[in-house]
Amino acid sequence: VLQGSYLDSTSQGSFQYSQAILVENDVFLSELKAFAQAKEAAGYSHEELEETFAFLLFNNEEEAKEVCQRGLRVNSSSISTL
Repeated sequence: VLQGSYLDSTSQGSFQYSQAILVENDVFLSELKAFAQAKEAAGYSHEELEETFAFLLFNNEEEAKEVCQRGLRVNSSSISTL
């Protein structure tokens, strides 16, 4: 799945995924659930609230650990590659 999931097919020759780790943070999951409930109460459709996923590419393990501990929010990081 990882090797076939390049957003841009031309990037496939630039790097190769070596490992994927699923991270579940209870604090972030509860924040997401509260956010979704508030949006649903405000009239957002199920399609608008549908969850999607992306893979983040990190240069090193320390960057990955930091995101796992602190989360990744809009404009909170210099990471620009999904």
